[in-house]
Amino acid sequence: MLAFRIFTCTQYVVGPTVTAAITSPEAEEEIAVDPNDGSNLIAAISDFSLRGGYNTTKYSVSGDSGSTWVDAYAPLDSATSKPATSDGLIWEANSDPVVAFDDTGHVYMSNLYLKADSQGNVTGTGLYVSATTWATNFQFTQAATYPVASTPNSLNAEDDKPWIAVDNTRTAPVCGGRPVYATWTRFTPSTDYIVFSRSLDCGHTWTAPLRISDPGFSGAVQGSQVAVGPAGGGGIIYVVYEVFLTGGLRAQFVASSANGGTSWGASYQATPLFNELSFNSTYRKFSFASLTVSPTNNFVYMVYPDQPSASSGSRIVFLWSSDSGVNFSSPLSINDTNNGQRLMPSVVADSAGTIHASWFDTRNASQGTAVYDIYATRSTNNGANFSFNSRVTVSSMNAGNASFIGDYGGIAAGSVNVGGEITIYAHPVWTNGGFNGGHLQTAALH
Repeated sequence: MLAFRIFTCTQYVVGPTVTAAITSPEAEEEIAVDPNDGSNLIAAISDFSLRGGYNTTKYSVSGDSGSTWVDAYAPLDSATSKPATSDGLIWEANSDPVVAFDDTGHVYMSNLYLKADSQGNVTGTGLYVSATTWATNFQFTQAATYPVASTPNSLNAEDDKPWIAVDNTRTAPVCGGRPVYATWTRFTPSTDYIVFSRSLDCGHTWTAPLRISDPGFSGAVQGSQVAVGPAGGGGIIYVVYEVFLTGGLRAQFVASSANGGTSWGASYQATPLFNELSFNSTYRKFSFASLTVSPTNNFVYMVYPDQPSASSGSRIVFLWSSDSGVNFSSPLSINDTNNGQRLMPSVVADSAGTIHASWFDTRNASQGTAVYDIYATRSTNNGANFSFNSRVTVSSMNAGNASFIGDYGGIAAGSVNVGGEITIYAHPVWTNGGFNGGHLQTAALH
């Protein structure tokens, strides 16, 4: 049985739950914080309230550490209210939003865009990134929603599950901002693999997709995330992705680049084999990993969920690398109970090196998995110890019979000057029900 981490770090003080978007249903959320001012936040979520329930990304911004929010839809065509992009294309839907915020004030939001026929079958896809800068009248526009990869009329290269990150260790030579990196899964009629692209002009143009996953596992990979280490560690780019093996077994693999994504080393298996989540639920679930790199010591941290057996509770697994991802530790559980089930973890390391992790958790449900909460924990000593889990949600949420509550959650952390004292807040985001009337919600933890 996997050992628990030792729980000796100080628990969070949990702020009130705040609803950050006013429409519903919503699911699949991510959040980013201004590295220069932790009171500036942007979050995004898939919204299903328009056009008969088609996905339409909604983003929300806050300038007061998450106390209040203003939301808006990703750029829409004025005539059809469908998602629209700078190349003049009108799409049926967009989804899988991820946001990123660099230290020069540039803000990015990536989305998967979908074409569909009259029956709702996907006929083409595109990955696009919207770019802007932080300002009082903050907004993303159609004119600044740029293609990373687009095949609107073909499924010969179908793209899925994108992620983005900014590189604050390097300068984008054209625009004075920072490089932006994207990873995603590319499906072809015969296989699939993880690809990488970068922009050196603040998201306007992107390099051709470069395959970075292990060729030996083509056709069985998904769920990539990208993160960048500090300048003192060489600004290494790390990508984690999951390999699907027979018998419901999984493994997390890592690829890295030490030269800004120009070339990549061979992918390697960073975790032991583990079981995919198999507990009973109406909503779909995966065991995708979340990855972060500490800006203070270049340690790489990873969390993911697994389930030891069909009859046992799932757990949140944590592991780390202290040598730039060359070797990872043995995994340890950071949930402090085996009651219930856990899924969709997220992890971030703040500017002081504290690790923050949050996840969806059903420990308070009397039976079944429809009722869930958000729990969080932190480590102030590089993962040697964690705090006992803090219940973030004031009351449990109910997914009902929803088929979808999202494939991932998010957490961000930033420092704020409060009365002359610097306080670091962590901000998990979640949906309080997914397809069952869920909204984008968050809370400030310190």
